[in-house]
Amino acid sequence: MEKTAPTLALALAITASSRLRLEEREPAFRAAFVASVAALDDADVMYRRAIETAVPSEAAAIVAAMRSFREQVAGVRERAREAIGEAYRRHGRVYGAFDPLDAYLPPTDGLSHADATRVATMADTARGQVDTLRAQVNQGVVARLAPPQIEMLIAAKRRRREAFEAALRGAVESVVGGDVTRDEREKTVYGLVALADGWY
Repeated sequence: MEKTAPTLALALAITASSRLRLEEREPAFRAAFVASVAALDDADVMYRRAIETAVPSEAAAIVAAMRSFREQVAGVRERAREAIGEAYRRHGRVYGAFDPLDAYLPPTDGLSHADATRVATMADTARGQVDTLRAQVNQGVVARLAPPQIEMLIAAKRRRREAFEAALRGAVESVVGGDVTRDEREKTVYGLVALADGWY
């Protein structure tokens, strides 16, 4: 499963199992999130269709800006992953499939204090770069639209996020059952939705 699972499914699985301290269930999370990622992709397709409906004259430009943003973010993510992974390798550790742009910081046990600090700084820097890219693309999109169109796109993005939440909650619940508290489960789902949203 690991070799064929989408990269996002791997990131979701390792983060969920780590957040819930159920590392032994990472393979089960991986399998559950493969189906979830397909549902996330479907929700994103619906979001793009909503853009085409809401602003047909600007849809091509907006979708192109989104595509460019995602490609740039993927580059930031991979550079941060490599740099952070090197810090882990220096101490005989493996960073794994964690998303360096996610706010969740995986365990740094076994790293020196200096390298643990470097890891946090590298992740913060990468997230800052993404925030700058997002602000730039949002500014460009907003400049092309009237306020009612902006509201329509906000509503469409809200629907996409709700679909993300439903898909990810279902995957988490299928693995943990009643073994974690509702509060732990909801906090995990909230974090996973934010992680997934950063990929789209």
